[in-house]
Amino acid sequence: MSAASEHVIAEHTITAWCLSMADSIRQANLDAHMDRVSRRVRVYGVPSKEVIDYRDWKSRRQYEFTHGEILAVNYLNTRLVSSTQKRIRFVTTETTVGKNGKILVLNKNIILEREDDDVWRVVEENVTDWQIRNIDLSKF
Repeated sequence: MSAASEHVIAEHTITAWCLSMADSIRQANLDAHMDRVSRRVRVYGVPSKEVIDYRDWKSRRQYEFTHGEILAVNYLNTRLVSSTQKRIRFVTTETTVGKNGKILVLNKNIILEREDDDVWRVVEENVTDWQIRNIDLSKF
């Protein structure tokens, strides 16, 4: 397989992963959401906690879904950094919109890994920058 083909496949894998994460949040589907998160995941750089692991991630999403606190997530400015047949590293800006109008914008480095069951899951995220914004949702 050519390098160009591998690059295209990696970009498609990133897009598919981002879309599945966004769909799972829109549908508040915890099982589908957590199916894209490795049990070995580590998230670094979050201001409120030193390291987030799988249990922390699942607990947070379960609370958000149960209480209807999260409306949507999207990924912008996504750019492939490197890829192998087993790992893909990319950068992106993740924007999360909450029911209360809070918007969390996170610039992230993300590593996906194809696990033994052939599913691509996030194994590491590094938050490099973040902002919190607010919008008045009653105007929409």
